[in-house]
Amino acid sequence: MNANKGLTRVDAIIAVAFVALVLAQAAVLNAGGRERSKREVCLANLRMLTAAWKAYADDNAGKLVNGATPSEGDTTFCVQCPDCPTGTPYISKAKVNKTNTAAGHMNELPWVGGAFYGMGTQLPECAAKCAIESGALYKYVQDSDIYRCPTGNKGEYITYTFVDAMNGMPGDGDCGRGKTALKNINQITKTATQIVFIDEGKVTPDSFAVYYNQENWWDPPPVRHSGGVCVSFADGHSAFHKWKSQETIAIGSGSSYYYSLTTCAGKNDLYWMQIGCWGQLGYTPSCPVNID
Repeated sequence: MNANKGLTRVDAIIAVAFVALVLAQAAVLNAGGRERSKREVCLANLRMLTAAWKAYADDNAGKLVNGATPSEGDTTFCVQCPDCPTGTPYISKAKVNKTNTAAGHMNELPWVGGAFYGMGTQLPECAAKCAIESGALYKYVQDSDIYRCPTGNKGEYITYTFVDAMNGMPGDGDCGRGKTALKNINQITKTATQIVFIDEGKVTPDSFAVYYNQENWWDPPPVRHSGGVCVSFADGHSAFHKWKSQETIAIGSGSSYYYSLTTCAGKNDLYWMQIGCWGQLGYTPSCPVNID
């Protein structure tokens, strides 16, 4: 009897399938490793921008930098950058606002100039770099790559923004956030948990809008880096926060504005962001607060 048999067709199929499975698993692990690496770059960028934010405050008697990126179309801010192609619309340098008192930033140079031009419309690279290089924080962070998450929207160069509370858009009046933004670093009482920058993954027209006194999202929650968001805090550290609720992920993925929540898990994601922005909730929550 011949005991020296070769591989049968079934054996060969099983062997090929096994190799394919191993290669697929390796590809998944490699992709996961690439994503983690990009997330770490994002977190490092946030730490450097927050260090610049703190340095600005140190150099200006504790005053917080203007965290509201000028919206395009505001003629008090729009200044053509001479190095960009002629006729490119709204190429905005950062510019001190001396006329519009309603903006809440009289005589405050914004941290970057305007790089937002309509939903889904991107400005050329020269315009975005002009916005960065003319901003108040460029003195401290002179590498334009730091202003962008490596997984941000393609073609956009400023993907981080301040939350409203950190001298962003005014929180009361016509803007309706429900609370006035902070103006001095000494007003921040919970430095380890109050958010400064957030990774939206895209350019924004002002600052990240968060209600203080309503149990609703204003801006949709960014869904980044596999179902969470990267932020930095006033003590200088940065962290990745994983969203707890599929409702939150659905809202963020769908870019729904002014969204009313239906689940307690979703509401706790909102509570986390509101407390991170404002330091506390400005209303009585309808669900037990569990944001650990």
